[in-house]
Amino acid sequence: MIRTYNYEKFRRCTCTLYMTESCNLNCIYCYEHIKGHALMPLDVAQQGIKDTFERAVEEKIDYVEILFHGGEPFMAFTRIKEICNWLWSQEWPVKYICYATTNGTLIQGKIKQWLLENKERFCVGLSLDGTREMHNRNRSGSYDELDLAFFRDNWPNQGVKMTPSPGTIALLADGVIHIHELGFKRNNCSFATGIDWEHDEKGNPIDYKRILQEQFMKLALYYLEHPNVMPVDMLNLKFIAVAAGLQGMSDKLCGAGTIMRCWTPDGQCLPCHLFYEVSKEKGEKLGGFDLSSLQKLQDERCKGCILEPVCPTCYGGNYITYGDVSKRDPYTCEITKLRALAGSWMIGQMLTEPQKYAGLRGYSEDELSMVAKGVLMAQAYLEEMGVMEVE
Repeated sequence: MIRTYNYEKFRRCTCTLYMTESCNLNCIYCYEHIKGHALMPLDVAQQGIKDTFERAVEEKIDYVEILFHGGEPFMAFTRIKEICNWLWSQEWPVKYICYATTNGTLIQGKIKQWLLENKERFCVGLSLDGTREMHNRNRSGSYDELDLAFFRDNWPNQGVKMTPSPGTIALLADGVIHIHELGFKRNNCSFATGIDWEHDEKGNPIDYKRILQEQFMKLALYYLEHPNVMPVDMLNLKFIAVAAGLQGMSDKLCGAGTIMRCWTPDGQCLPCHLFYEVSKEKGEKLGGFDLSSLQKLQDERCKGCILEPVCPTCYGGNYITYGDVSKRDPYTCEITKLRALAGSWMIGQMLTEPQKYAGLRGYSEDELSMVAKGVLMAQAYLEEMGVMEVE
């Protein structure tokens, strides 16, 4: 019997509104190479929202997420308010939430006050790349401009978005632990794609595999010593999905083109915001993408890899880098193996007392059995592939 696994516990769909191409920072891993001044027209946003709710009704979606994106979305604050005032004045057939991820530097004065007044219906996530040193290296020295308590206290379940870079991975564990100690409940830590992991931003060579193995193991030990802290997904891989296998997956790890649609300032509806970068570079509108079938999107190089169900791929990033949505970033492959190596060891230790650890607490016996199976499968596969053993 094929066991199935769903990443999504509730059926949702995301309407991404690409509010502005402008940004006041210059992050070292930014995919946005053309920072123009285009602003999302009100009528385009309204049509995108209407289309999303119509789709939600047709597909029996549980809730709609309206994501305000950029650039830095709050550089278009006046337009965000216009859209929200219109949205909130209407009756809609499905529950919804408004959401934005921000670099945090503009959240002051009237913007901060507006967010406070609307915090029950407008959720904000902060991009925070670890310690002050790490964040400043990645994100234009902006750490001390952030009101960290504002985000932590007003949206306690949202957490932060952390993006390690080649230049900051030697401090990766410290950065993750720092965010835990700041009191954020979630750290949506994920690695940038389409960049060279063998050199830092200054061109200096680094041994990213050795560094990451050391940092992942340091983090794994931290979680074993702090059982009530929920491990980041970077290590807490969904080993249930490994056990289920690709044939048992009912949805994709990336929701571009299925869960998510992105409306751009020039009126396009694209699978996600990253496709807009290609559109800008080519100077033409895009179309004809079918991202509905997980099997049809498989990279030929990945066939037979049991880690594929937990290996992240960014279809938009693939398209930017290779012009092919199915062609995966090779560095992501290597990083996923190292994540699985440390993560399987950590979860294996936790399985001896599963209810003690936040990462497994609440799992049913059947789920724990699937986790254990996935852990053993991953470890056997990594040994077969010649990945370094954890000492």
